[in-house]
Amino acid sequence: MSTFKAKILTPVGTVFEGKVTGVRMPGTLGSFEIKQNHAPIVSTLQSGDVTVHTQTGDYLFTISGGIVEMASNDLTLLAESVITD
Repeated sequence: MSTFKAKILTPVGTVFEGKVTGVRMPGTLGSFEIKQNHAPIVSTLQSGDVTVHTQTGDYLFTISGGIVEMASNDLTLLAESVITD
């Protein structure tokens, strides 16, 4: 399965960094998922769940809003705060 780089950051540090197969997140206009080779995008995020899919399993994070950028198979999600499960 194809992978790309992703990181989830907060003002206090890095919450997740690694190779992923997809990331599903709560956009302000609705939930969406980013996979490898997605077109460049910058989007605002609302409070809700972020699911990070990896080859070995899924990770769930609850964010209180933020922004995401995807470019050149490199995703950066900047969250206001994160609660990990």
